[in-house]
Amino acid sequence: MDSIIVRLVDLPLAVRGAVREDENGDYNVYINARLSDDQRVSVFQHELQHIRRGHLDDDTKTVEEKEMEANYGHL
Repeated sequence: MDSIIVRLVDLPLAVRGAVREDENGDYNVYINARLSDDQRVSVFQHELQHIRRGHLDDDTKTVEEKEMEANYGHL
């Protein structure tokens, strides 16, 4: 389906957000509900970069490389 579903959830403060693909092919973006509105927007943009760059299916890059790309992509 390739829909993007955004979920605000209480996460530990060290976790700002995450994205996972479900069995339907939809992307579930989890954003820490404890963040400010501006921080939530930033996290959403970051997670979108992971989706756009195909990071969820890419086993050739390290987590650090993926994070650097996602950070660079939305600045």
